[in-house]
Amino acid sequence: MQSNQFSIKIGGHITLLFSIQSKSFDLDEQGSRGAGICIHKGVEVSTTGRKGNGNVIITSDIENLSVKLYNLIIEEMVKDFKIIKKYDWEFLIKSDLPFSQGFGCSASGALSAIIGILKIIKEEENIFQNAITIAHRVERKMSSGLGDVTALSAGGVELRVEPGLPFPPNNGKIINWDSDFPMILCWERNKQKHTSEYIDNEDWKKSISDAGEQCISILNKKEWNKNIWNDLLEQSKIFGETSRILFDSNRKEILYLIENVLNDLKLNSFWEVRLCMLGSSAVILPRDIEKFNQEDLEQILKRLKKLKLNGCITKTNLNPIRI
Repeated sequence: MQSNQFSIKIGGHITLLFSIQSKSFDLDEQGSRGAGICIHKGVEVSTTGRKGNGNVIITSDIENLSVKLYNLIIEEMVKDFKIIKKYDWEFLIKSDLPFSQGFGCSASGALSAIIGILKIIKEEENIFQNAITIAHRVERKMSSGLGDVTALSAGGVELRVEPGLPFPPNNGKIINWDSDFPMILCWERNKQKHTSEYIDNEDWKKSISDAGEQCISILNKKEWNKNIWNDLLEQSKIFGETSRILFDSNRKEILYLIENVLNDLKLNSFWEVRLCMLGSSAVILPRDIEKFNQEDLEQILKRLKKLKLNGCITKTNLNPIRI
């Protein structure tokens, strides 16, 4: 292999509620319990491998992109695939979404890069499990994600029942259901929060986990299928309040602005707004996932942009990792 290139785009993930499960010394057992939605908007990485010495070159105009993450990917992969250090690796990274806003961009970028490397070195046996495992470990080392990687392994609307990797010998467990519905992602520029600001802080960890466990215990008592949607909306609202995340930074303000837009357009009985964890961001979701008017979203988005809020329309992603 003189030079080879592979491109893949993987959708992001939004978390609606969660609890932090990071006590284990084993990275594979760390993660979170929680619920969220896999989405189509995400991160595309074009990976190029050339004869070299394991150097990493990153080309991107993305704000808050972590160069360390991609160097750590190489370090982690060399442990199992020695050939990687005989090549220099270049990552051209493009994203539909801002990083550090709770959209799972770090996880989708890591997965895209890892799959590209595995394709280039022709290690395609067990590529799905290898990619999930490596991305999960790197995310945990960076404190940049808890459950995004395992969520993306499932797709759709997912419930992370037990933390950690969902492959033997690990005890991670994730269940999901499929539904095709649209949503708006909304965020304020320059208001990003790195996940570690919360999950590495003991006070926030307790507040978030106590609230998350209460909500998850309620959801766990019911069948995880489309009929639980209203319960998920309700519990995600409760989580934002009881965890106190709603009252941190300017999150309450962004919810207030969006709720006012929905009221003004007389669409508040059809669409709900919820926080995305953990940026200064929110998602506008249909109250009825079987019956909604897609044209509503264009109206809402137009009004949000007048308020200088950033946003985009996306939808659920039933299969985020197409290898």
